[in-house]
Amino acid sequence: MSDLLLRGRGADVGVRAPAWLIRSAGAVLGLAIMQIAAALGVWTAIGASPATVRLALMLVGALLATSSRGSWLWLTSGVLGTVLMLVSYTPLVRPLTAPFVRRDAAMGMSAAAGVPDAVVILSGSVTSEGRITGAALERFISGVQQARRLGIPVLALSVVGDDADPSVESSERDQRELAQLMAPDLTLRFVTNVHSTRDEALAFAAMARTRRWRRVVLVTSPLHSRRACATVEHAGLPVLCAPAASREYALSRLDRPETRRLVFADVVYETAATLLYAVRGWTP
Repeated sequence: MSDLLLRGRGADVGVRAPAWLIRSAGAVLGLAIMQIAAALGVWTAIGASPATVRLALMLVGALLATSSRGSWLWLTSGVLGTVLMLVSYTPLVRPLTAPFVRRDAAMGMSAAAGVPDAVVILSGSVTSEGRITGAALERFISGVQQARRLGIPVLALSVVGDDADPSVESSERDQRELAQLMAPDLTLRFVTNVHSTRDEALAFAAMARTRRWRRVVLVTSPLHSRRACATVEHAGLPVLCAPAASREYALSRLDRPETRRLVFADVVYETAATLLYAVRGWTP
């Protein structure tokens, strides 16, 4: 039997340490486990609140520290730390990204097929003032570029912060302002009250039926592209998948530890989301 200090396995360091000190050390290890797992994208993937997980793991660490399972805290933190080092400082991440990226060859353009009816741009994060940020802005810029390149006159966008969170202003005003600045000649169409890729797929499919669109170009983040396009197609709307140009990291040049870690966190999230969508029957 042993505890956090490995007492009972021949180690006598800290034998006389008070229980409160051992529990405090266990809480610190629990916090370390939480932070390393967060860096790997684990909590985002399972949708857990970081504050709740932090408190829970500190409590679990304190409780386990003086028990016979105290050494599990060292083992868990060691395994997670090793994974983080491998992700950050080896080429491990690069081959993991390929299954999640879908880029339709030559955008499927042909004289027989004709020009797609619209460019559909999936949403992302917004500020409390309704300004689109991060991935949402990347998708918007790339969507406008696709519309210009292919001569498509319609942009279809999803509105964030409408009914989803009363404290967040709707993104529609910002999207309209950006479109007026970048492409004032394009026609804008909006879907509202969407909270997930599945909601967006159903809403855009319904819009396509109403407006008699036969197929669209769908723009979203690279690692989100395969799941998103499959979800929209499963909802009944044929798409040409066009990953947006990422401005957070370059998948073609994973040459920095922080970049590799960010990509790995997205891979973990998409793995969980892809499995969830498949289990629920939202993708083929």
